[in-house]
Amino acid sequence: MTKLKLLMLFMIIAGTLSAQTRQVNGRVTDINNNGVPSATVKVKSSNTQTITDNDGNFSLSVPSGNVVLEISSVGYETTEVDVSANDNSVSVMMATKSSALEEVVVTALGIQRKAKSLTYSTQTIKGDDLTTVKDANMMNSLIGKVSGLQINRSSSGIGGSVNITLRGLKSLRNNQPLYVVDGLPIVNTGGSGPTGPFGGNTDRGDVLSMLNPDDIVSINVLKGASASALYGSEGANGAIMITTKKGTAGTTKVEVSSSAMLDQAFFLPKLQFSYAQSPSAKGDAEESWGPKGDFKNHVDGFFNTGSTLINSVSLSGGNSKSQSFFSYANTTNKGVMPTNTFNQNTVTFRNETKFFNDKLIFNGSLMYSSQKIHNRPASGLYFGVLPGLYMFPRNLDFDSYKENFEYFSTTRNLYLQNWFDINYDAGLGGTHHEQNPYWALYRDPTDQTRYDVIGAVNLKYLLNDWLTLTTRGTLNQMWNKFERKVYAGTQGVISGQSTAAGVDNGRYLREESSGLNLYGDILLIGDRDLGDNFALNFTAGASVSDFRNTGWSLDARKLKGANAFLLNAIYREEPNSIASLIESFGRLQKQAVFGSANLGFKDMIFLDLTARNDWSSSLANTPSEKSGYFYYSGGLSLVLSELMKFPDWNNLSKLRFTYAEVGNDIAQFASIIPQARFGNGSVDINNAGVFGDEPLKPELSRSYELGYEGRFFSNRLNIDVALYKTNTINQYVSFTGPRGLLNTTLYLNAGDVENKGLEIALNYDVIKGDQFIWSTGFNYTANRNKVLELHPKLGATYGIGGNFNVLRVGGSFGDFWSKPFLRNNKGKIVVSDDGTPLGDPQDGYIGTSNPKAIVGWGNTFEFGRFSASLNIDARFGGNVISTTMGYLNSWGYSQESADARDRGYVEVDAVKQDGTSVTQVPPQNWYQGVGNRDGIIEGQVYDATNIRLRDLALAYRIPLQSNVVKSATISLIGKNLFFFKNNAPYDPELNTYTGVGGQGYDIFGLPTTRSYGLNLKLTF
Repeated sequence: MTKLKLLMLFMIIAGTLSAQTRQVNGRVTDINNNGVPSATVKVKSSNTQTITDNDGNFSLSVPSGNVVLEISSVGYETTEVDVSANDNSVSVMMATKSSALEEVVVTALGIQRKAKSLTYSTQTIKGDDLTTVKDANMMNSLIGKVSGLQINRSSSGIGGSVNITLRGLKSLRNNQPLYVVDGLPIVNTGGSGPTGPFGGNTDRGDVLSMLNPDDIVSINVLKGASASALYGSEGANGAIMITTKKGTAGTTKVEVSSSAMLDQAFFLPKLQFSYAQSPSAKGDAEESWGPKGDFKNHVDGFFNTGSTLINSVSLSGGNSKSQSFFSYANTTNKGVMPTNTFNQNTVTFRNETKFFNDKLIFNGSLMYSSQKIHNRPASGLYFGVLPGLYMFPRNLDFDSYKENFEYFSTTRNLYLQNWFDINYDAGLGGTHHEQNPYWALYRDPTDQTRYDVIGAVNLKYLLNDWLTLTTRGTLNQMWNKFERKVYAGTQGVISGQSTAAGVDNGRYLREESSGLNLYGDILLIGDRDLGDNFALNFTAGASVSDFRNTGWSLDARKLKGANAFLLNAIYREEPNSIASLIESFGRLQKQAVFGSANLGFKDMIFLDLTARNDWSSSLANTPSEKSGYFYYSGGLSLVLSELMKFPDWNNLSKLRFTYAEVGNDIAQFASIIPQARFGNGSVDINNAGVFGDEPLKPELSRSYELGYEGRFFSNRLNIDVALYKTNTINQYVSFTGPRGLLNTTLYLNAGDVENKGLEIALNYDVIKGDQFIWSTGFNYTANRNKVLELHPKLGATYGIGGNFNVLRVGGSFGDFWSKPFLRNNKGKIVVSDDGTPLGDPQDGYIGTSNPKAIVGWGNTFEFGRFSASLNIDARFGGNVISTTMGYLNSWGYSQESADARDRGYVEVDAVKQDGTSVTQVPPQNWYQGVGNRDGIIEGQVYDATNIRLRDLALAYRIPLQSNVVKSATISLIGKNLFFFKNNAPYDPELNTYTGVGGQGYDIFGLPTTRSYGLNLKLTF
């Protein structure tokens, strides 16, 4: 060990005392004299390189004497420039690429690689595509722009979490890709939302919404396991590589961006206002199956015209030795839901400094972000605002309850809820289905705060001209707080009151949590030519990641005094007064060693190999504890256009093939079960454990990919096609065991889930003239998912997520399984004698959330100082469940039920139990027979096919004659403007729950919004 340390010290000293260097400054531009950002400037045949800033400027330390600089960038021809010993500055003009052979992209671990050497599929999105039409969660800006990528948004308004999958649903543990900022991984915690019709759980947002889109240079999506295998199990579902801006050498630059948008709720459920409340003794009937009339549409005036302001400013500057970048961004939103507000602040600082004749390079960054949200919209019946809005009896006066949502109770000597079926003094208790919307907003409010800090350090030492030693580390700390104050007078079931609880004094819910993710690695990176024919690029390294979280939650259902929302006001004498007081903690550590090698032959054939071994603390006390789990990948890339003669119009043809295995661990603490646990002040015997004698083992994914890349007609037409197949086995599951076992909750490995698919990405410069440019891009994704195997102990189906999602052999990950219609042997629905549909006593398959195809089509136009962009995306096939429509239909509030009443019947193709054919049934019998949350769920399934105009921007570059303002662009922008087609009764992209198994379910979620406004960008 001592000799090794001395050798390393000698290498460092030798490198430090190596040949003298000098500084060369320069600027890289395109043919229009615009700076080319993120271009790689490299001393030829060495590892000395840098990247241009946003204006194309660079500063590079080069050896004394004559040198050759090699400049490369995506979309441009690689250029070589001779720099004599006396030259200290250089200007380089890059031509648009025609051969497309030298593109450089960011790959796993933040390593830059030539695109032609890659053996797997990637797709890059430039930062401008994220900021032309901004979204508070920048991941939403990727929708339709990347093949293989599916994004579902939370129905919780601005800044809500997203569910992202690459190449289909695979794992019961996690299906989201790994998120990497400047080569270092971050943990995307948060999200979720309610997992059933009652709701009550509010989306917590995620770390992705905390990032400032104006800080982003590019996003590179690594789609398959082979692309992200070096990140280990966290990269099993692919990776999203985020590259951020950095400082500018030689000049100081200030950029200002301001976006102002108006938001409108649209595509609401189609409601009726022509039938009155059903008759009842107290006038408190919740349904509207009453007589026909003409009533006011009270829903139209309920939603606000929201506003979203996203402003950011950045400063960058420095010299050849040190460059810094600073930015501040603020997002302020007034939601379309009354009382909902959102405020976010993000501060970022980044510095790069070179030491010891530019041999040692320091790169550090720090981001701090805070969010404060009041009354983030929540889905579901409990605490829901929309059930009371949509299902208000049509003949009653909604405005009177708006202005008087509470009344002073002389009995209780405090203000209580006033609603048509809730009034304490009148003896009306209501039901859990709905409350006065304004009471829910003002007297059941929520407040959320979230703080995130992401710090990163990267030290890179150039051992020689082809070998680099890098050590890196990142810290991701997050704090969350959630609070809901449920005032006395809230409907009894919702307020948590029981007979034992006595007088309703309100309910207090509070959660606080924090998480810390630490990651560090050390990398030895080499890039060297091996003679005239071979080139080797390799990486060897080790990493450690450590994730810790702590938190507590309280659900106090009885308070000492009415509306005393304090921890010291909990009614402690009543055993049931604290329904839930839980302190939680967790820790998971992973250690790994890994390596990769890319061997190229004459820039024609490339062989790519990776290997990694992980050790996870979650596998303690299993056979994998000491050995860990090993996995690998291999790929081959053939540049056919270099290997053989092709026509001149074929600039590039490349064939690639990869195979990869990626392991994954199990849930923390599952393999070491404590004998007892604390619960509400008592000690309980733990009843969870491993099933039988079957030890838990790592999950494993095996994937194959075959791809083709082609560039034609002077690089104007680009196409990338990929075929893939992935099998994920040894799925980690828990289930309820049979009676008689010591442990009622059992853990085991079970299942084989297969994904097969086709991806196509096509880009074409349709018109490329001096005055007019039109470029178009097309992305197509078709994924087929199938469950090949489940453990016999799980039975025929295994439920996940709580929203009717199940796994079943022969089905797919994403299938819906619930009560279907009862059908005869010919498939016809069976109804009773009065026309009420009958439900099958056995649950069955009723649909799937998986689309058959996802398509995106983007266009950009340039004409002089004017430019325009529009993006259209579509989803074909798949299903969603709308329990919202189940309620609106069964209670007589939907326009569909009113149309049927006007017509006098619902047209069906059914039979009675005796086989008599039925074509018309009474509307009330039919819709109430289908029911709502516990009805015939098959009757609430809809086709999810939709085509929409995702975003539109019309921009103008303002002519300037100023030494202060260097550039100015103003844009008219719109987002989610309208549907060309939508077969569902709501926006099927929205989900109440963004966790595993939560796709395709709606229960009174916030309607989708369209936004339009202005965007201004200034550079000083």
